[in-house]
Amino acid sequence: MRNSLRILLAVLVVLAVLAAIAAWLFGYDEPRVRMVKANNGCPGCELNNASLWWIELIDADLQRANLNGANLWWSDLQRADLRDATFLGANLWWTDLRGAQLAGADFTHAAMGRTDLRGVNGAGVQLKQADLSGANISGSTVPGANLWRANLLQAIAQNVDLSGAILSEANFHSVDLSGSNLAGAILIGASLTRANLAAVNLAGADLTSANLSEANLRDADLRGANLRGADLPTADMTRADLRGANFEGANLTWSTIVAADLTGANLRKANLGSADLTGAILTGAILEGVRLCNTKLPTGVDNSGC
Repeated sequence: MRNSLRILLAVLVVLAVLAAIAAWLFGYDEPRVRMVKANNGCPGCELNNASLWWIELIDADLQRANLNGANLWWSDLQRADLRDATFLGANLWWTDLRGAQLAGADFTHAAMGRTDLRGVNGAGVQLKQADLSGANISGSTVPGANLWRANLLQAIAQNVDLSGAILSEANFHSVDLSGSNLAGAILIGASLTRANLAAVNLAGADLTSANLSEANLRDADLRGANLRGADLPTADMTRADLRGANFEGANLTWSTIVAADLTGANLRKANLGSADLTGAILTGAILEGVRLCNTKLPTGVDNSGC
């Protein structure tokens, strides 16, 4: 008899735990979640820590809503209006945000791995320290976005407008940014190792102390960009427009700068050891203190700095 009661009690405890987990995951018995589902949104509502997991909210209106700490894992928010909404520390893994309106939204510290952000419109969106690993933001328009210390490891970001964005100390390792607009962006100390930056507009960008080791910068526009103290070993800058760029103290060892335009560029104290500048234009370039060792210059190989 006692054993039967113990077993019954154990079963009831397990059922209670499972019910609690289901309520957390699916929002069962959560009035706020039922309201969002019924109205396909809730502008300005307090939805912090709400469970909106695996919910379809296509074209939903969640303007100015508080979704801090909310669980939106695997939800469908295509074309949703999320302007000025807050998602601090929220979980948006695998969430579909294609075509969403994100202007002024705040995703600081949000978990957004594998999130689909293609075609979103979000001027000034806050993504500070957000985890965007494996996310797809191709074709998005997010000028002035703040991605300070954000993690975009192996993300896809082709043809994105990130002009004037704050990308300092962000991780762009192996990210495909080909064709994107990063004009005037701030990338101080950013990691762009093995990133695909082919034909990217980086005119006037600040890449001070950035790491571009093995980066593909073929045909990139770096006019007036600041790369002081940057690391570019084995980077490929073939045919890149480097007019007026600042490479003072930069590491350009083994880099490929074939047919690049370095007119008026500052290469003072840069390390060009084993670099290939065949066919490069160096008119008016500042070469004071530059290190040349096995360097292929337009005039031939220079070993003076070995």
